[in-house]
Amino acid sequence: MKISMIAIDSAEHVAELARELGRQGHEVTIHTRREAPGKRRSTLAAGVVIDYLPAGPEAHVDNVIPHVGEFADRLAARWAEQRPDVVHAHGWVSGLAAASSAQGLPLVQSYGVLSSRSRVADRTLLARLERALGRTAQISVVGCLQDKDGLVRLGVPRSRIKVVPQGVDTEEFSERGPAYPTGRRKRLVMVHGPAPETGAGAVVQALSRIPGAELVVAGGPSPEDLEFDTDANRLRMLAKEHGVEDRLILLGEVPRKQMPKLLRSADLVLALPEHDPYGTVALEAMSCGVPVAAVASGGYADTVIDNVTGILLKPCGPGQLAARLRTLFADPVHLEALGIAAADRTRSRNSWSRIAAETAALYESVADQRVAAA
Repeated sequence: MKISMIAIDSAEHVAELARELGRQGHEVTIHTRREAPGKRRSTLAAGVVIDYLPAGPEAHVDNVIPHVGEFADRLAARWAEQRPDVVHAHGWVSGLAAASSAQGLPLVQSYGVLSSRSRVADRTLLARLERALGRTAQISVVGCLQDKDGLVRLGVPRSRIKVVPQGVDTEEFSERGPAYPTGRRKRLVMVHGPAPETGAGAVVQALSRIPGAELVVAGGPSPEDLEFDTDANRLRMLAKEHGVEDRLILLGEVPRKQMPKLLRSADLVLALPEHDPYGTVALEAMSCGVPVAAVASGGYADTVIDNVTGILLKPCGPGQLAARLRTLFADPVHLEALGIAAADRTRSRNSWSRIAAETAALYESVADQRVAAA
Protein backbone atom coordinates (compact mmCIF):
# COMPACT_ATOMS: atom_id res chain seq x y z
CA MET A 1 0.00 0.00 0.00
CA LYS A 2 1.20 3.53 -0.83
CA ILE A 3 0.63 5.81 2.15
CA SER A 4 1.00 9.58 2.30
CA MET A 5 1.35 11.03 5.79
CA ILE A 6 1.06 14.78 6.39
CA ALA A 7 3.03 16.01 9.39
CA ILE A 8 3.53 19.76 9.26
CA ASP A 9 3.93 19.74 13.03
CA SER A 10 6.19 16.68 13.10
CA ALA A 11 5.97 14.28 16.03
CA GLU A 12 8.06 11.33 17.16
CA HIS A 13 5.12 8.93 17.02
CA VAL A 14 4.57 9.71 13.31
CA ALA A 15 8.11 8.61 12.53
CA GLU A 16 7.78 5.47 14.66
CA LEU A 17 4.52 4.49 12.99
CA ALA A 18 5.99 5.12 9.52
CA ARG A 19 9.10 3.02 10.27
CA GLU A 20 7.00 0.05 11.33
CA LEU A 21 4.66 0.37 8.35
CA GLY A 22 7.78 0.32 6.15
CA ARG A 23 9.00 -2.85 7.88
CA GLN A 24 5.64 -4.43 7.13
CA GLY A 25 6.07 -3.80 3.40
CA HIS A 26 4.19 -0.56 2.83
CA GLU A 27 5.53 2.46 0.93
CA VAL A 28 5.29 5.54 3.15
CA THR A 29 5.96 9.17 2.29
CA ILE A 30 5.91 11.73 5.10
CA HIS A 31 5.20 15.20 3.71
CA THR A 32 6.37 18.06 5.90
CA ARG A 33 7.26 21.73 5.43
CA ARG A 34 10.80 22.54 4.32
CA GLU A 35 12.61 24.43 7.09
CA ALA A 36 16.13 24.42 5.65
CA PRO A 37 17.39 25.55 2.22
CA GLY A 38 18.02 22.75 -0.24
CA LYS A 39 16.42 20.03 1.86
CA ARG A 40 14.15 18.06 -0.46
CA ARG A 41 13.95 14.34 0.33
CA SER A 42 15.57 11.98 2.79
CA THR A 43 15.23 8.32 3.67
CA LEU A 44 13.96 7.66 7.18
CA ALA A 45 13.96 3.86 6.99
CA ALA A 46 13.40 1.06 4.50
CA GLY A 47 10.26 1.95 2.57
CA VAL A 48 9.93 5.38 4.22
CA VAL A 49 10.95 8.75 2.76
CA ILE A 50 10.46 12.28 4.05
CA ASP A 51 9.38 14.82 1.44
CA TYR A 52 10.20 18.42 2.41
CA LEU A 53 7.82 20.73 0.55
CA PRO A 54 8.55 24.45 0.13
CA ALA A 55 5.84 26.64 1.68
CA GLY A 56 6.82 30.06 2.93
CA PRO A 57 10.35 30.81 4.14
CA GLU A 58 12.82 27.93 4.24
CA ALA A 59 13.27 28.34 7.97
CA HIS A 60 11.37 27.62 11.16
CA VAL A 61 8.33 29.84 11.66
CA ASP A 62 6.14 30.06 14.76
CA ASN A 63 2.93 30.40 12.74
CA VAL A 64 2.54 28.10 9.74
CA ILE A 65 -1.12 28.93 9.04
CA PRO A 66 -0.35 31.61 6.40
CA HIS A 67 1.60 28.99 4.43
CA VAL A 68 -0.92 26.13 4.56
CA GLY A 69 -2.45 27.08 1.21
CA GLU A 70 0.90 26.93 -0.57
CA PHE A 71 1.69 23.65 1.18
CA ALA A 72 -1.65 22.22 0.00
CA ASP A 73 -0.87 23.23 -3.60
CA ARG A 74 2.47 21.43 -3.38
CA LEU A 75 0.73 18.34 -2.01
CA ALA A 76 -1.80 18.34 -4.84
CA ALA A 77 1.04 18.53 -7.37
CA ARG A 78 2.82 15.60 -5.72
CA TRP A 79 -0.33 13.47 -5.71
CA ALA A 80 -1.01 14.32 -9.34
CA GLU A 81 2.40 12.79 -10.16
CA GLN A 82 1.99 9.75 -7.93
CA ARG A 83 -1.38 8.96 -6.41
CA PRO A 84 -1.27 7.30 -2.95
CA ASP A 85 -3.76 4.67 -1.79
CA VAL A 86 -4.55 6.61 1.38
CA VAL A 87 -3.71 9.96 3.02
CA HIS A 88 -3.23 10.31 6.79
CA ALA A 89 -3.12 13.84 8.23
CA HIS A 90 -1.55 14.17 11.68
CA GLY A 91 -2.84 17.21 13.55
CA TRP A 92 -5.39 19.80 12.53
CA VAL A 93 -2.91 22.01 10.65
CA SER A 94 -1.94 19.05 8.48
CA GLY A 95 -5.64 18.27 8.16
CA LEU A 96 -6.34 21.69 6.67
CA ALA A 97 -3.75 21.10 3.98
CA ALA A 98 -4.91 17.54 3.27
CA ALA A 99 -8.62 18.39 3.16
CA SER A 100 -8.09 21.02 0.48
CA SER A 101 -5.78 18.93 -1.70
CA ALA A 102 -6.85 15.27 -1.24
CA GLN A 103 -9.77 15.51 -3.67
CA GLY A 104 -11.05 11.98 -4.23
CA LEU A 105 -8.35 10.38 -2.06
CA PRO A 106 -9.22 8.32 1.03
CA LEU A 107 -8.48 10.57 4.02
CA VAL A 108 -7.70 9.63 7.63
CA GLN A 109 -7.47 12.42 10.21
CA SER A 110 -5.60 12.21 13.53
CA TYR A 111 -5.83 14.76 16.32
CA GLY A 112 -3.50 15.88 19.06
CA VAL A 113 -5.07 17.55 22.08
CA LEU A 114 -8.69 18.39 21.26
CA SER A 115 -10.06 21.92 21.61
CA SER A 116 -11.94 20.99 24.78
CA ARG A 117 -8.57 20.31 26.45
CA SER A 118 -6.43 22.79 24.55
CA ARG A 119 -4.82 25.93 25.95
CA VAL A 120 -5.23 27.88 22.70
CA ALA A 121 -6.84 31.30 22.95
CA ASP A 122 -9.75 30.59 20.57
CA ARG A 123 -11.17 27.18 21.45
CA THR A 124 -14.39 27.89 19.57
CA LEU A 125 -12.57 28.31 16.27
CA LEU A 126 -10.52 25.17 16.87
CA ALA A 127 -13.67 23.20 17.70
CA ARG A 128 -15.20 24.29 14.39
CA LEU A 129 -12.09 23.16 12.54
CA GLU A 130 -12.15 19.80 14.32
CA ARG A 131 -15.81 19.33 13.44
CA ALA A 132 -15.18 20.20 9.80
CA LEU A 133 -12.17 17.90 9.54
CA GLY A 134 -14.04 15.08 11.26
CA ARG A 135 -16.88 15.36 8.77
CA THR A 136 -14.52 15.59 5.78
CA ALA A 137 -12.31 12.60 6.57
CA GLN A 138 -13.54 9.06 6.05
CA ILE A 139 -12.16 8.12 9.46
CA SER A 140 -10.94 10.17 12.42
CA VAL A 141 -8.31 8.55 14.64
CA VAL A 142 -7.96 9.42 18.32
CA GLY A 143 -5.70 8.01 21.01
CA CYS A 144 -8.26 7.36 23.76
CA LEU A 145 -11.96 6.73 24.41
CA GLN A 146 -12.35 10.08 26.14
CA ASP A 147 -11.34 11.91 22.96
CA LYS A 148 -13.71 9.77 20.91
CA ASP A 149 -16.54 11.04 23.10
CA GLY A 150 -15.18 14.57 22.64
CA LEU A 151 -15.43 14.33 18.85
CA VAL A 152 -18.94 12.90 19.09
CA ARG A 153 -19.99 15.91 21.14
CA LEU A 154 -18.62 18.12 18.35
CA GLY A 155 -20.90 16.40 15.87
CA VAL A 156 -18.58 13.85 14.27
CA PRO A 157 -20.44 10.55 13.70
CA ARG A 158 -19.33 7.90 16.19
CA SER A 159 -19.18 5.31 13.40
CA ARG A 160 -16.42 7.37 11.72
CA ILE A 161 -14.15 7.58 14.77
CA LYS A 162 -11.56 4.92 15.58
CA VAL A 163 -9.46 4.64 18.73
CA VAL A 164 -5.90 3.56 17.97
CA PRO A 165 -3.67 3.67 21.05
CA GLN A 166 -0.11 4.90 21.14
CA GLY A 167 2.70 2.49 20.38
CA VAL A 168 5.93 1.97 22.28
CA ASP A 169 9.32 0.64 21.24
CA THR A 170 9.38 -2.46 23.43
CA GLU A 171 13.02 -3.15 22.54
CA GLU A 172 14.31 0.27 23.62
CA PHE A 173 11.93 0.53 26.58
CA SER A 174 12.39 -2.88 28.14
CA GLU A 175 13.06 -4.41 31.54
CA ARG A 176 16.56 -5.29 30.42
CA GLY A 177 19.27 -2.65 30.36
CA PRO A 178 21.14 -0.15 32.53
CA ALA A 179 19.44 2.17 35.01
CA TYR A 180 20.33 5.45 36.67
CA PRO A 181 22.07 4.87 40.01
CA THR A 182 19.84 4.83 43.08
CA GLY A 183 20.28 4.89 46.84
CA ARG A 184 18.24 3.34 49.63
CA ARG A 185 15.21 5.57 49.17
CA LYS A 186 12.12 4.59 47.23
CA ARG A 187 12.20 6.55 43.98
CA LEU A 188 9.25 8.37 42.45
CA VAL A 189 9.89 9.65 38.92
CA MET A 190 8.02 12.30 36.94
CA VAL A 191 9.06 13.31 33.42
CA HIS A 192 6.77 16.22 32.50
CA GLY A 193 8.92 18.90 34.12
CA PRO A 194 8.35 21.20 37.14
CA ALA A 195 5.48 23.31 35.75
CA PRO A 196 2.33 23.55 37.91
CA GLU A 197 0.12 21.68 35.42
CA THR A 198 2.27 18.55 35.74
CA GLY A 199 1.14 17.92 39.33
CA ALA A 200 4.71 18.04 40.65
CA GLY A 201 3.72 20.50 43.39
CA ALA A 202 1.16 18.12 44.86
CA VAL A 203 3.74 15.32 44.89
CA VAL A 204 6.29 17.52 46.69
CA GLN A 205 3.68 18.23 49.36
CA ALA A 206 2.81 14.54 49.60
CA LEU A 207 6.50 13.65 49.92
CA SER A 208 6.61 15.06 53.44
CA ARG A 209 4.21 12.25 54.43
CA ILE A 210 6.11 9.46 52.65
CA PRO A 211 9.23 8.77 54.73
CA GLY A 212 12.14 7.22 52.88
CA ALA A 213 11.01 8.32 49.42
CA GLU A 214 12.55 10.75 46.93
CA LEU A 215 11.11 12.52 43.90
CA VAL A 216 13.05 12.83 40.64
CA VAL A 217 11.61 15.34 38.19
CA ALA A 218 12.82 15.26 34.57
CA GLY A 219 11.79 17.61 31.80
CA GLY A 220 11.61 21.34 31.36
CA PRO A 221 14.64 23.48 30.56
CA SER A 222 18.17 22.20 29.98
CA PRO A 223 20.10 21.31 33.15
CA GLU A 224 22.28 24.42 32.88
CA ASP A 225 19.17 26.66 32.76
CA LEU A 226 17.37 25.07 35.71
CA GLU A 227 18.59 27.61 38.26
CA PHE A 228 17.01 30.42 36.21
CA ASP A 229 13.69 28.63 35.63
CA THR A 230 10.68 30.08 37.46
CA ASP A 231 8.83 26.77 37.76
CA ALA A 232 11.92 24.92 39.00
CA ASN A 233 12.63 27.57 41.63
CA ARG A 234 8.99 27.58 42.74
CA LEU A 235 9.15 23.81 43.22
CA ARG A 236 12.39 24.10 45.19
CA MET A 237 10.83 26.70 47.49
CA LEU A 238 7.81 24.45 48.02
CA ALA A 239 10.09 21.52 48.86
CA LYS A 240 11.97 23.69 51.37
CA GLU A 241 8.69 24.82 52.92
CA HIS A 242 7.69 21.19 53.47
CA GLY A 243 11.12 20.06 54.64
CA VAL A 244 11.87 17.75 51.72
CA GLU A 245 14.39 19.81 49.74
CA ASP A 246 16.98 17.05 50.23
CA ARG A 247 14.57 14.54 48.64
CA LEU A 248 13.76 16.52 45.51
CA ILE A 249 16.01 16.00 42.47
CA LEU A 250 15.49 18.20 39.41
CA LEU A 251 17.19 16.88 36.27
CA GLY A 252 15.92 19.26 33.60
CA GLU A 253 15.61 18.00 30.06
CA VAL A 254 16.76 14.39 29.72
CA PRO A 255 17.95 13.17 26.28
CA ARG A 256 15.54 10.73 24.69
CA LYS A 257 18.15 7.96 24.65
CA GLN A 258 18.57 8.29 28.42
CA MET A 259 14.88 8.00 29.24
CA PRO A 260 14.78 4.17 29.53
CA LYS A 261 17.65 4.32 32.05
CA LEU A 262 15.80 6.88 34.13
CA LEU A 263 12.51 4.98 34.07
CA ARG A 264 14.20 1.71 35.07
CA SER A 265 15.59 3.42 38.17
CA ALA A 266 12.07 4.19 39.45
CA ASP A 267 10.05 2.22 41.94
CA LEU A 268 6.98 4.06 40.68
CA VAL A 269 6.42 6.51 37.81
CA LEU A 270 3.86 9.28 38.31
CA ALA A 271 1.89 10.68 35.36
CA LEU A 272 -0.34 13.47 36.61
CA PRO A 273 -0.98 16.01 33.79
CA GLU A 274 -4.65 16.89 33.51
CA HIS A 275 -5.01 15.22 30.10
CA ASP A 276 -2.76 13.30 27.73
CA PRO A 277 -4.54 11.70 24.76
CA TYR A 278 -1.80 9.09 24.29
CA GLY A 279 -0.49 8.26 27.76
CA THR A 280 3.03 7.91 26.37
CA VAL A 281 4.84 8.24 29.70
CA ALA A 282 2.78 5.44 31.22
CA LEU A 283 3.42 3.16 28.24
CA GLU A 284 7.17 3.71 28.30
CA ALA A 285 7.40 3.12 32.05
CA MET A 286 5.19 0.04 31.89
CA SER A 287 7.28 -1.33 29.02
CA CYS A 288 10.31 -1.02 31.33
CA GLY A 289 8.50 -3.11 33.93
CA VAL A 290 7.79 -0.15 36.21
CA PRO A 291 4.29 0.36 37.65
CA VAL A 292 2.54 3.69 37.10
CA ALA A 293 0.32 5.93 39.18
CA ALA A 294 -1.61 8.09 36.70
CA VAL A 295 -4.61 10.36 36.52
CA ALA A 296 -7.79 8.55 35.45
CA SER A 297 -8.07 10.61 32.29
CA GLY A 298 -7.22 10.53 28.59
CA GLY A 299 -4.78 7.90 27.41
CA TYR A 300 -3.84 6.97 30.96
CA ALA A 301 -7.40 5.80 31.70
CA ASP A 302 -7.15 3.42 28.72
CA THR A 303 -3.54 2.37 29.24
CA VAL A 304 -3.28 1.72 32.99
CA ILE A 305 -5.42 -1.11 34.33
CA ASP A 306 -6.16 -0.08 37.90
CA ASN A 307 -4.52 -2.35 40.46
CA VAL A 308 -3.19 -4.60 37.66
CA THR A 309 -0.51 -2.60 35.82
CA GLY A 310 -0.54 0.38 38.18
CA ILE A 311 -3.09 2.61 39.87
CA LEU A 312 -5.46 5.27 38.55
CA LEU A 313 -5.87 8.39 40.65
CA LYS A 314 -8.92 10.57 40.97
CA PRO A 315 -8.48 14.23 41.94
CA CYS A 316 -7.30 14.33 45.54
CA GLY A 317 -5.22 16.37 47.95
CA PRO A 318 -1.58 15.73 48.90
CA GLY A 319 -2.67 13.81 52.02
CA GLN A 320 -4.76 11.31 50.08
CA LEU A 321 -2.06 10.98 47.42
CA ALA A 322 0.54 10.26 50.12
CA ALA A 323 -1.72 7.60 51.63
CA ARG A 324 -2.13 5.82 48.28
CA LEU A 325 1.62 5.84 47.64
CA ARG A 326 2.47 4.66 51.17
CA THR A 327 0.10 1.73 50.70
CA LEU A 328 1.90 0.74 47.51
CA PHE A 329 5.37 1.00 49.04
CA ALA A 330 4.26 -1.02 52.07
CA ASP A 331 3.59 -4.03 49.82
CA PRO A 332 6.70 -4.60 47.67
CA VAL A 333 5.37 -7.94 46.38
CA HIS A 334 2.28 -6.25 44.98
CA LEU A 335 4.40 -3.43 43.54
CA GLU A 336 6.60 -5.95 41.73
CA ALA A 337 3.53 -7.80 40.43
CA LEU A 338 2.20 -4.54 38.99
CA GLY A 339 5.49 -4.02 37.14
CA ILE A 340 5.47 -7.54 35.68
CA ALA A 341 1.88 -7.16 34.49
CA ALA A 342 2.68 -3.72 33.07
CA ALA A 343 5.48 -5.08 30.87
CA ASP A 344 3.31 -7.97 29.68
CA ARG A 345 0.49 -5.58 28.83
CA THR A 346 2.58 -3.23 26.69
CA ARG A 347 4.29 -6.08 24.81
CA SER A 348 0.96 -7.65 23.90
CA ARG A 349 -1.09 -4.51 23.26
CA ASN A 350 1.14 -1.56 22.43
CA SER A 351 4.13 -2.78 20.44
CA TRP A 352 4.62 -0.72 17.30
CA SER A 353 4.22 -3.86 15.19
CA ARG A 354 0.67 -4.33 16.48
CA ILE A 355 -0.25 -0.64 16.30
CA ALA A 356 1.06 -0.40 12.72
CA ALA A 357 -0.86 -3.53 11.71
CA GLU A 358 -4.07 -2.07 13.17
CA THR A 359 -3.44 1.21 11.37
CA ALA A 360 -2.75 -0.52 8.05
CA ALA A 361 -5.99 -2.49 8.40
CA LEU A 362 -7.77 0.81 8.98
CA TYR A 363 -6.17 2.28 5.84
CA GLU A 364 -7.28 -0.70 3.79
CA SER A 365 -10.87 -0.44 5.02
CA VAL A 366 -10.97 3.28 4.20
CA ALA A 367 -9.49 2.69 0.73
CA ASP A 368 -12.00 -0.11 0.09
CA GLN A 369 -14.89 2.16 1.14
CA ARG A 370 -13.74 4.82 -1.30
CA VAL A 371 -13.50 2.28 -4.13
CA ALA A 372 -16.96 0.88 -3.31
CA ALA A 373 -18.45 4.40 -3.23
CA ALA A 374 -16.94 5.15 -6.63
